[in-house]
Amino acid sequence: MQRITVQFENMNKFSVENAVILISASLIVACAIYIVNLWFFSANQSVSPTDASFIEGMLLVVLGALVYLGSGGISRTSHRAAMLSAAASAAGAEVIGPAEIFRKDAWKPKGFIRLGLILIMTGIILLIIYFVSL
Repeated sequence: MQRITVQFENMNKFSVENAVILISASLIVACAIYIVNLWFFSANQSVSPTDASFIEGMLLVVLGALVYLGSGGISRTSHRAAMLSAAASAAGAEVIGPAEIFRKDAWKPKGFIRLGLILIMTGIILLIIYFVSL
């Protein structure tokens, strides 16, 4: 019973450390973007720094979601595995077919999870800055 408790404590500690790292990185990036907005848009009367924060926040949320999902789908390796499977089944071996290989590889996300989460959280922070400063 004690061993299970220690494993959960270590797992919770690891999760909390990762969450703190992601949130602090997002805060640093959001502050840097807002400072650049203040510096760049302070002389411009048509766009305020808070309006730029809204636009950048929306773009970062969408970009973060795309980076999080990443590229997936059928690659050259999938194509080679399907051809090998077809050749093996033609030779009389009992293997899964090419259709099954393509079905499994159709949506395998290969994104950058941490970068995507940082971008999404940065966008959310910029949106919060926008709505608080209205």
